[in-house]
Amino acid sequence: MMKPWKSKLVWLIGAVVATLVGVTLSIVGGPAAFAATSGVTFVGSSLTAGATASWEIGFTTANGNAGDLAAGNTVIVTFPAAFTEPGTPAVTLISGFTSCTATASTSGDVVTILLAGSTCAHTKGTAAKLSIAGITNGSVGTYPAANFSVATSNDGTAGSPSAAIVLSAGAPAQLAYTTAPPATGTSGSPLATFRVSVKDAVGNTITTGAGSTDTITLSIASGPAGGTIDSAPATYTNVAAAAGVAAFSGVFFTTGGTYTLTATDTSRTGITTATSGSIVISVPAGSKLAFAQGPSSASAGSAISPAITVQVQDSSGNAVAASGISVTLAVSAGVIDAGATATTNSAGRATFSGVIINTAATGLTLTASASGLTSSPASGAFNVTVAVSNGAALTSAVSDGSGSGVKTVSYYRCSGYTGACTSANWTLIGSSTTAAGNYPVTWTSQPANGPYRLVIVGTDNVNNVSQASASIPVTVAN
Repeated sequence: MMKPWKSKLVWLIGAVVATLVGVTLSIVGGPAAFAATSGVTFVGSSLTAGATASWEIGFTTANGNAGDLAAGNTVIVTFPAAFTEPGTPAVTLISGFTSCTATASTSGDVVTILLAGSTCAHTKGTAAKLSIAGITNGSVGTYPAANFSVATSNDGTAGSPSAAIVLSAGAPAQLAYTTAPPATGTSGSPLATFRVSVKDAVGNTITTGAGSTDTITLSIASGPAGGTIDSAPATYTNVAAAAGVAAFSGVFFTTGGTYTLTATDTSRTGITTATSGSIVISVPAGSKLAFAQGPSSASAGSAISPAITVQVQDSSGNAVAASGISVTLAVSAGVIDAGATATTNSAGRATFSGVIINTAATGLTLTASASGLTSSPASGAFNVTVAVSNGAALTSAVSDGSGSGVKTVSYYRCSGYTGACTSANWTLIGSSTTAAGNYPVTWTSQPANGPYRLVIVGTDNVNNVSQASASIPVTVAN
C-alpha cells in the first residue's frame, strides 16, 4: 500500500511534467527569436592602418517573425577596440531600406543606428547595405572576423563577416625621427644613437616592402657658421633602413653651437623630409695640443708640404674650437728658419704652411707649444735633405782644421740616410783644387735617384792632413 506522502509526490511530479511539456510545445511552434543576421560584410574605403575611412556594411536580417524593421528599430554595428568611432557618426542607408532615414550614436566601440520615417520599412530576410563615415582604423595587424558584428533590435544574435580583416601600412610618404637626437652634446664626442623611420601618410612605419630598406642621409638644416658634421661620412650618409628604421651612430660635431638636422630619403623622390629639434654642442676648455697633420720630409730651404697643422684639444683628446691662440713649433735639432708660428682658427686649428729648415739632417721631430696649454708629443720623424740632380755643381768652404790653408777638397757619397759614411764604404764623386774660398766640383758619378749621404774631405797644404765633414743627407732626383 502506497504511503500518503508518496502519493502526493507522484501527483506533484506529474503536474510539473505536464507544465514542462506545455512550455516545450510553445517554443517549438513560436518565432525564431534566436536567429542571427547573416551574409555580413565589412568593406573599408581604406585598409590603411590609422587612416580615416568609411566602412560599408552589408547584412541580411533573420528570416523570423520579428525580422522586419521599421521606424524606432535599430541596427547595432560593433568594431574592434583598436578602432575609433565618432560620437555621432554619419550614416548612409545604401540599399534594403524603404523611405527610411537614420541617425547614429556611439558607446565604446558600438555604433547604434536608429531608423526613422513614417513609412520606413525593411522586410525580413532582405539584404541591406549601409555605410558609416569617419571611422579611424586601428593599427597595423590582422583583426579576427569575430571582432566585427552586426545585429538588429529584432534579431537576437549578431552576425560577423566570414574572413578576418587586415590593416597594413600605406605607401612611403614621409620621414620621422622616432628616436630624436639628444638635445645636448660635446664638441668632438659622438651623439647617442638616434633613429629615423620611413612612414606612410598617417604615420605607420613601413616595415616590409617598398620603403622598408630605403637609405637616409642627414644634412645640417641650421647651425653655426663653419659648422659641419665631422664624423665619417658612413655615419650619416646613405644609412640603410632595416624594417623601415635607419639608426645613426657616431655622429659628432667639432664646432660648438646649436644645430638642427634634416633627414632625407635618398632612395626615392617625393618623400617628405624630417627636421630634428635643436642640438646644442658645447665646447670644453682646451688643455693640450696635438699634431693633426705632422711634418713630412723635405729639401733644405723648401717649405714642408703638406702644411703642418696643430689642433687644440680637451683633456680627453676631443677637438676644441678655440681661436686666436698663438702656437709655436720647435725642431729637435738645429733651428726652424721660417714659418714656426701660427694662430688657431675658429675650429682651434693652427696651420703652418711655410715651415722652412735650411740645415740638412735626418730623424728630426717637431713639438708644438702655446701659453697655458700642454705641449704636443713629438711628431713623427722626418728628414731634411739637400736635393741634387745630374751634373749639379757641389761646393764647400771646408776648413783644413789647422789654419794653414786648404790644398784640395774631395766629395764622397754613401747610400741611404743613416749609418757612417767613411772610406770603408764611400764612393768618390770628384775633387777640386780651386782655392778661392769655395771648392766646386761637378757631380760626375751620380747614382740612381734616391737617398744618400755626402761627405766633404779637405786636406791642408802643409801636412796634407785630411779633415772629413759630418755626412750631409742628400736626395738625388733627375
